[in-house]
Amino acid sequence: MFHTTLVRAARRAAALALIASSGASPAAGSVLLTSAARGGGPVTAPLAFTDADLDAYERGIAREAQLVVAARERGRAAKTPAERAKAAQAEWEDATAAGGAQAAGLPVARYRQLRATLHRVLSTLDFQGKIDGPQEMDVSAANPEMKKRLAGDPFAELAPASAAALKARLGSVAKAYIAYMELVAVNG
Repeated sequence: MFHTTLVRAARRAAALALIASSGASPAAGSVLLTSAARGGGPVTAPLAFTDADLDAYERGIAREAQLVVAARERGRAAKTPAERAKAAQAEWEDATAAGGAQAAGLPVARYRQLRATLHRVLSTLDFQGKIDGPQEMDVSAANPEMKKRLAGDPFAELAPASAAALKARLGSVAKAYIAYMELVAVNG
């Protein structure tokens, strides 16, 4: 089981408990994203991307990190459970992705797909220890699909031109990814 998945689930459960205790209800239209959209589950059709898309991703994920930090600050300053719950929800990916897309200069749907594609590759590299990110797992407890994923080359899932672009920019893209993941995967 992913350590980060457990952390996310615990954070969401705590926020939902705060919402319930405050009498507030989740925002209309709020949707928990699929694991593929979060970058943690299967991505059936990875997006083909370019160097310009990687620039956009870096801008977008940096903006999402800023939004998470701002939401945490609002949560620390909150006076009521409802304010704390609202601030906690503002940290969630479904609340920050639109701001990331705007900063990236991409439509939200394309940004989410780009983000999911990159996060799948980067999270695999992170779990493999090939980038210095915050994620770790006990591979012996992983399901067979995850063991296969971790034994493989995450770049092989990408179109050759996309893989080449990411490999050429891995340092800066990974740095942006890691900064974001250090906020959300280990609860800052």
